[in-house]
Amino acid sequence: MNDPSPFTNPSDLVKVLHNDLCYARWDKHPVSKGHLLVIPYREFASYFDATAEEKQALWALVDEARTFLDAKFQPAGYNIGLNVGTAAGQTVMHMHIHVIPRYPRDMADPEGGVRGVIPEKQKYR
Repeated sequence: MNDPSPFTNPSDLVKVLHNDLCYARWDKHPVSKGHLLVIPYREFASYFDATAEEKQALWALVDEARTFLDAKFQPAGYNIGLNVGTAAGQTVMHMHIHVIPRYPRDMADPEGGVRGVIPEKQKYR
């Protein structure tokens, strides 16, 4: 039996932003100050299982999250991503998008960005 999604417990839903099909909440284990998760209300594991309307709503909320985070924390950049499947590191089987603000000197050398999911592949020069 699948574990229930940690995103569907009504007592745990602290919505920072929302629209009709999805919402944003703070990540419980943030990578940086302001790390948000954008989550569809409907539970499904893969981004590729989202309807066209859900995809549009998710990315609209990512844009809204950026505006919100820019005003609240003034980050210098962002990493935005999602994991699809256990081979990609997905541990919560309720699709979600990470919006991770980045700040100067938050790591020694951020060059390569999301390529760092496989550390030895992050540097390509």
